[in-house]
Amino acid sequence: MMTMMYRKALLTGCLAGLSALAAAQGYKEESYKNWGDGPLTEADFVERHVSGPAQGTVGELDWLISFDPVDEKIGNLRFRHIQSATRMDRLSSWRDPSADKPWSLDYFQTEFNLVEAYRRKMQDELNANPLDYKAIKDYYMRLLASTSDAYQMETDHGNDAAAVARYSVQYQEELDNWEPQPVSEPQFNRRALGYGLFIGYMGECFGTPVSTAIGPAFHGFSFGFDFPIRQVYLGFEGTLGSGSTLKQDNFYYDPYDDYYWEKGKKCTNGEMSALLGYTFLDRPRIALCPLAGVGVTFLDQNTGYKNGSGDSVSSEIHGLRLQAGMNVSVKLRRSLDIANYYGMGSYDETNLVFKVYGAHTQFKGLGEVWSIQFGVALDLVGWFLKSGSIVETR
Repeated sequence: MMTMMYRKALLTGCLAGLSALAAAQGYKEESYKNWGDGPLTEADFVERHVSGPAQGTVGELDWLISFDPVDEKIGNLRFRHIQSATRMDRLSSWRDPSADKPWSLDYFQTEFNLVEAYRRKMQDELNANPLDYKAIKDYYMRLLASTSDAYQMETDHGNDAAAVARYSVQYQEELDNWEPQPVSEPQFNRRALGYGLFIGYMGECFGTPVSTAIGPAFHGFSFGFDFPIRQVYLGFEGTLGSGSTLKQDNFYYDPYDDYYWEKGKKCTNGEMSALLGYTFLDRPRIALCPLAGVGVTFLDQNTGYKNGSGDSVSSEIHGLRLQAGMNVSVKLRRSLDIANYYGMGSYDETNLVFKVYGAHTQFKGLGEVWSIQFGVALDLVGWFLKSGSIVETR
């Protein structure tokens, strides 16, 4: 019984704590006023009577700048950039009614305008250099702190009407004449080694004697991995294909299984290759890469017989494969991801790759066969960014 009461009390306490935390967060958010919400009013400040060194001060504006990541798209590149906003906190901003002046609100509004003017300059630099977030932010926050302190000193904390008026005109003109700069495509440096995988369709048309005995075309599922190293392409791919039935008897004798391939039975094919190429054209929307490789091609026929374990027995012809061709990559999507704005991120591409190869296979027991291979694949490839991609210019 006591245990049940204890659990209920604990649960009630947790729920109450979470509710209080949520209410506090909501109340704190409501205490902020953005610069774009309109001019400051007396209601935006807490009344406070001060004494001591602060006596005679009109009041204090507690300003801050928020930074939020925003998704952006330029062409086929998707990335995040930082959007800033000027705010003031109604809970910690105060004015002293006993030291109030006719221009007190102008004093606070001018400082608010000063912060907004510098924020806009900072935002222009963030838009021009989205990856340079930390350096730009640190520079402008230091500059803003010193400029705000200088404003308070030169206006005698709101008591010098002429100084307030001079600053008011200066920063109002800056705000009126400001023209926002669009967000630019980030400039970044990716690491030399990339990593990727692909899946797709691959067809292969064989010459004689395969074309006359089985049929010219095999169609199948292709898969593999690619490792771009700067402009050099290293890939490993395989294909599992299905063809048609054998059209003639005694096409091939398999001495290992003592079996003659039989007319009317289904044949399949496959290949595995290692490819090396060079990407001589790499643009935001397309890449061209001629390549060559070596591997193995195999043809199979299911004999229809069972071995001692009850498994189906197949006969295989295989041979050394040499091939060369071209990959044409159409870049459907590029993504730049900075895990946090102080560290290393990644760059990824989603590509539709069209492949055309010519191949020569020396089949054991069958002779040489030429073939043309064609296909299309969805390729997902990525790189880690160099740490120097985020250049601290200040």
